[in-house]
Amino acid sequence: MPEEIDVDTKDLQETIEELHEERKEREETERRTAWTRYIALTTALLAVFAAVSALRAGTLVNEAVLRQLKASDTWNEYQADRMKDHLYSIQAHELLDRGVKPPPSAETGPAEADKHAGKPGSAENAPGEGSATAAGNPAPKKRSEDSAKPLPPSQRLAGYLEQVRSERSKEEKLAEEARELEKHSEEDWHLHEHFAIAVALIQVAIALGAVAALTRIKPVWALSLIVGAVGIVYFARGLVPH
Repeated sequence: MPEEIDVDTKDLQETIEELHEERKEREETERRTAWTRYIALTTALLAVFAAVSALRAGTLVNEAVLRQLKASDTWNEYQADRMKDHLYSIQAHELLDRGVKPPPSAETGPAEADKHAGKPGSAENAPGEGSATAAGNPAPKKRSEDSAKPLPPSQRLAGYLEQVRSERSKEEKLAEEARELEKHSEEDWHLHEHFAIAVALIQVAIALGAVAALTRIKPVWALSLIVGAVGIVYFARGLVPH
């Protein structure tokens, strides 16, 4: 007959109780640290917001710079038209100071020039012109000679005044376009600032989440969620134009 193994019931019972206690402690530890599983989820969501915010911030700053450059070019063109307006105004005032009277309107400037050309002593009433034409002199030669002569003062004054009106009309359009570009550029910069702040706050929130996962300190994770929520608010404000 084999010998029976003597088992100390008391030792066995203590071992079983220790195993039960270890199991309870492990379950309690898992229960207390179960919240750390959500840190990875919140960190991933915050990383998505950070990436979109960074991309949008870069796009807005590029658009703002381009619009500002276009506004600067438009203002340069405006200044050039202002200079031409000034030069034409000087010429017109010089003629006005000499007593030259402008025609009734800019459209009738050429007609007034014809009237001035038809006065006695003008080229059209010069003696021998009809006989020269009858003799077979070509008409284009006459027109070429007329075009080489200086314009009458009244016609030149009408041209200067018309140029002044034209330049001032262009100035108004250019100034309006430049102001509109500057307005949109400022709006882009404003939205860029919102996204930039959102990126900074969300990055801080991600860092706090990592600290909370390592130290298993729940208040740190709560602080990470608060900072991340503020960053998301700035992200939402950046999506709405002001």
